[in-house]
Amino acid sequence: MLKHLTQDQTEDYCRRKLSAEELLSVSDHLGLCDACRQQVERTLNSDAMFLALQSELFAEEPETPPLGLQRTHVTSQEIAEYVDGILRSEELQWVKDHLTSCEQCGLAVDELRAFKDQVAPELNREYHPASFPAPAGRGWRSWVASLPANLMRSPALAFGLPVTVLLLVVAGWLTWQARQKRETKPETAVTRGSSPPVATTPGVPSTVSSAAPPVVARLNDGQQQIVLDGEGQLSGVDNLPVDYQRMLKGALTGQRLEKSPLLAGLNRPGSSLMSGDVQGNQFVVTEPVGKVMLSDRPTFRWAPLEGATGYVVEVFDEKFNLAVASSQFMDHSWTPLKPLKRGRIYSWQVKAIKEGQEFKSPRPPAPEAKFRILDQAKADELAQAQRAYASSHLTLALLYAQAGLLDEAEQEFRALEQSNPDSAIVRQLLASVQTMRH
Repeated sequence: MLKHLTQDQTEDYCRRKLSAEELLSVSDHLGLCDACRQQVERTLNSDAMFLALQSELFAEEPETPPLGLQRTHVTSQEIAEYVDGILRSEELQWVKDHLTSCEQCGLAVDELRAFKDQVAPELNREYHPASFPAPAGRGWRSWVASLPANLMRSPALAFGLPVTVLLLVVAGWLTWQARQKRETKPETAVTRGSSPPVATTPGVPSTVSSAAPPVVARLNDGQQQIVLDGEGQLSGVDNLPVDYQRMLKGALTGQRLEKSPLLAGLNRPGSSLMSGDVQGNQFVVTEPVGKVMLSDRPTFRWAPLEGATGYVVEVFDEKFNLAVASSQFMDHSWTPLKPLKRGRIYSWQVKAIKEGQEFKSPRPPAPEAKFRILDQAKADELAQAQRAYASSHLTLALLYAQAGLLDEAEQEFRALEQSNPDSAIVRQLLASVQTMRH
């Protein structure tokens, strides 16, 4: 039965206060006893022990001395970073200049390079003693624990205590780097038979992988191509927010659009909105009727009444209060100077003056000519999308359709159709928008 190390032996080993003979004996024991190795690990990992070790070893040199101050030698961290090639330009130049005149630091750099070349390739193999297997994941710690004994036996590394201590400190750092490289190595797919293993890297198709999923939809959209595959993966729209990508995927999968709730309450009038004079001349309003309007100052239009000498436009809120009205004029369209309130539903009518009489359109029993002004939050979202995704007709068309802006949505779908003249998907989406008008 193995006799475990005492607490004093463990602490003296960690502080390197053992004699050469005791150090060899303790190191041999650690190679066989997992319990003592764990005790050494706990002692080395203690913050108090680390601070004591750091204070004892590097009391004469600051960890990161400021540039420009007089320093005696290169620090252990600078030596490690110099060997690894990651020193910054100012520090790199100082270390190079110092190494040209300091034999001691130059020797430390050479030995660290030799140490890295000898030991780093071995760090991928864990140490498993024959009689007492080490638990998974502890092989590298066992190697570090036995490092003092290995250094005492190696003439190539026995060039003095300061460099030995440096190697002890840097060993953990090199071990961590080796473990990082091992964890990021490409996964290897192994098949039975004589075929060699094939390395597969995430994001790169493998020659032995299964066939790519079928393409559900493929559209040319501005400067990019949008592809939706059978597994629901959407490509070509990485610049879009997640919500917008989900919106595109739903439209390309279902190939139809739901009617916007913002169109509710806006009756789509037909010929019943037509009015006329006593001679039967037709007089009808054209727009906005049954629409959601993006602008808060929409332009009102109507078909003229033959013989009319002037027109007056009146706009009412939902409580039939007069919101805005024009003076009498002769044009067949009018844009108010005063903006209407956003998020509200309005109705409007136009009066034609003919031979001293007023003729209104629409007039009862015809339904009212209603429209909605888009709310401010939705208007701001669309303005931002117009700036950020101006080249994506599909994105803008779907956003317009959601907001009830059918004219704008149809315009974007027709632009998309020009880039995809044979696409049944685009034709079906366009038909969905046109159906919303009825």
